[in-house]
Amino acid sequence: MAVAIPARFNVAECIMCKSAVKVAAPNLGKDTLHIEQEFDKECQKELKIPIENKECENYVNEHLDPIIHELESGTAPKDVCTKLHGC
Repeated sequence: MAVAIPARFNVAECIMCKSAVKVAAPNLGKDTLHIEQEFDKECQKELKIPIENKECENYVNEHLDPIIHELESGTAPKDVCTKLHGC
C-alpha cells in the first residue's frame, strides 16, 4: 500500500532537488560548505520563502551528500533527482 504524500510537498522537494543539482554539478570538488551556502541562496530564491525558513537547510542537510555522490558517480545531472526519487 502506497502512502499518499501531498502534491505540494512533492513539488517543493523536486524544486529543491533540481536546485541542489544545479548548484552542485558545476561545483564538484569544491568545499561542501560552499555548495551548501550557494544551494541555500538558490533554494530560497526558487521557493520564494523567508530567509529564516529552515526548509532549504533541512533539505540540504539530508540530501546534498547523496546528490553529490550521484554526480561524482557519473549520473547525468538531469537524471539525479529522478534516481533519488526527488521528482
